Amino acid sequence: MSPPPLSTKRPNTAEARRLTELALAAGLGHAPDDAVEWHRQAAILLGTDEETPLLADVLRWQGSVLRDRGRTSDAEPLYHRSLDIATKLGYEAGQAHALNCLASLAQRRGNIVQTGNLLTDAFALADRCGEKRLAGMVQQNLGIVADIRGNPAAALAHYRVSLRTFESTNDLQQMCWVLNNLGYLYVKEERFGEAAEAFDRAAGIARARGDLMSEGIIEENRAELQLIIGETGVAYVSLRRALEIAEQRGDDVRRSAALKQRGAYERLVGRPADAVEILRRALTLSAAGEDALLGAEILYQLGMALDATGDIKGARDQWRSALEAFERMAARRWVGRVRQRLNHGGANRYV
Repeated sequence: MSPPPLSTKRPNTAEARRLTELALAAGLGHAPDDAVEWHRQAAILLGTDEETPLLADVLRWQGSVLRDRGRTSDAEPLYHRSLDIATKLGYEAGQAHALNCLASLAQRRGNIVQTGNLLTDAFALADRCGEKRLAGMVQQNLGIVADIRGNPAAALAHYRVSLRTFESTNDLQQMCWVLNNLGYLYVKEERFGEAAEAFDRAAGIARARGDLMSEGIIEENRAELQLIIGETGVAYVSLRRALEIAEQRGDDVRRSAALKQRGAYERLVGRPADAVEILRRALTLSAAGEDALLGAEILYQLGMALDATGDIKGARDQWRSALEAFERMAARRWVGRVRQRLNHGGANRYV
């Protein structure tokens, strides 16, 4: 579907809203390029008049489509402009949303302290202006931070509060995202049955809504679960679907994440040299998307693959680089895991 031509008539809010409705549906599906263009056109329409809360929202929505395709640096100025407009207008909900979005960029880049500070500010504003949905979104992101820092109990508490919030209003989009994160936490806690249930429920929601972005991430996480429990054949199917969606959406971060899992798969089925090649490609893509945590996880897997080829020195070099990255992010669980590898070498397991 091609974007509609920009109207030459006098800009108006109704036309801008029509464009954003088109964009919001396309952004999660198979046409993120169209979504970016429709948001851009809506911003042009609104920007010819005085700055409004809707303009702050549109700029933020455009930024999120770019972020969700791995274009981190392109999203950042849109979030800042959205925040500036919302602040100028005293639009507290818009400020809180923009801070939450900026926190997601900080988290992607591995700036975990900054992430926590931004989320704290966002939650205070959301609570003050009665934005229940936004408060639930921030709770979810606080759960992600707690998980990275190696505090699963806190992460679980945040996720459960967030999920209850969205279930109370039947907010399917947000329920899908929380269930996916909850499933991923269960994988790390070796609660594999609960993880599978959470992923199944999230995938059902994503497919019913045509939310390809979420479906792809869920399939990545399902593949990790399947690799950990030794179901490599099933994992391959999930990986193929995740990579297909990432390619369709032109998302380098999700391509990188799927290739990280594919590299692990190749190692586990006895093709470590192929794994090394795939993981090096994944590392390049993760750098383009500025995803620090993903990059560190790929370095770890690359070390595992090199170790399996007999390149012990190369493996240790990758593990040291991964350790430095995880230490910068205070990713305690990962720090312990990498130190164990440096002390004891690799193993023919996913992690």
